[in-house]
Amino acid sequence: MNKKIIVPLAILCLLLCIFLIQDTYAKYITTTNESANMTIARWRILVNNKDIRENSTTMATITPVFEGNDNISSGIIAPTSEGYFDLIIDATEADVSFKYKIEISPSSSSPVKDLVATKYKIDDNEEVTLTKDNQVIENTVLHKDNTKPINIRVYIIWDDSENSTMDNYEDTEATKKEDRLAKMDVKLSFIQAK
Repeated sequence: MNKKIIVPLAILCLLLCIFLIQDTYAKYITTTNESANMTIARWRILVNNKDIRENSTTMATITPVFEGNDNISSGIIAPTSEGYFDLIIDATEADVSFKYKIEISPSSSSPVKDLVATKYKIDDNEEVTLTKDNQVIENTVLHKDNTKPINIRVYIIWDDSENSTMDNYEDTEATKKEDRLAKMDVKLSFIQAK
């Protein structure tokens, strides 16, 4: 009788063990497929309506505006002439904070090599003075504050001081050139802020 009870009981125990092992093992091999959807941040910045997405650095040659004064006609440049140029940075469609750097220098194609940026103004804020040795504008724009285009006006002067590189002869020769437009090179760099 012992054999008749032990064998079925052993088989029942074996089946119960197999069932428990299979159930336990199944917990570890069960898989689930999930997907995550995330929107990719936009990086769309326009400078004077030109899209910079193809390059993180943009180089432009700009002809400044010279309004004239009592001694110099409007639109004409002479030593001590003062003018300006505008940069409009529209990053309202950028989804991240960013830093920009603007480097200003006389263009190699400009007949006037003594153009110097003297100051700049961002929107309606106070003017910031630039030195002859530091012709750079840098700023960080936080995404939360990026709600409208940034208007930057850069003021320049034809430096005719004793520190200027052109002498009176070179000043006169600059007026004889066929292309007499005074030009500034403006290099703009943009990088995502961390």
